[in-house]
Amino acid sequence: MSAAPMNPERGRAVRTRIVRWLAPVLVTAVMTVGIGWLARAPYQPPGSDSATLRLSWRLRAPVAETCRPRTQAELDALPVHMRTPEVCQSRSAAYDLIVQVDARTADTSRVLQGGAKGDRPLFVLKELSLEPGPHHVRVRFASGAGLPAEESVVLALDTVLHMHAGTVDLVTLGPDGRTLIVRQSTQP
Repeated sequence: MSAAPMNPERGRAVRTRIVRWLAPVLVTAVMTVGIGWLARAPYQPPGSDSATLRLSWRLRAPVAETCRPRTQAELDALPVHMRTPEVCQSRSAAYDLIVQVDARTADTSRVLQGGAKGDRPLFVLKELSLEPGPHHVRVRFASGAGLPAEESVVLALDTVLHMHAGTVDLVTLGPDGRTLIVRQSTQP
């Protein structure tokens, strides 16, 4: 007795099913090995040979308001629900951020309050790329209101930082909100 001959169509269907199952498995295995190999490739990100000094803080600045009483004619011209006894105009102050590193020329930039009316907090976000090593850093945040220099300084920092390649040192507000402190990176 001989075995019945196998149907060639059925054999082709079995091979097609195996190829459809095996192809994604092989592609996945090759991709996994490729990604693993690439993950071990040496990589040095741009700027990793320099250090970064980041200035970052948020400060609520006082808003100068000028108020005057409304005249009777102004009150009569307004609908009842909009009648307030005073008209107030607020002015937001501009501040100067002055950063000097070592003997370089001081970098001065103007910081304005946010918002359409200038009634939002001040945000300072600035980064400086520095060479590794010690640096004498002076930061002054002063009101640009035309006050004498010693009275206009709101925040100040004068310190020596020892910067390491690939690290970020942060100058920010201290816990009291009235002084600048430095938070140094723990990984050189």
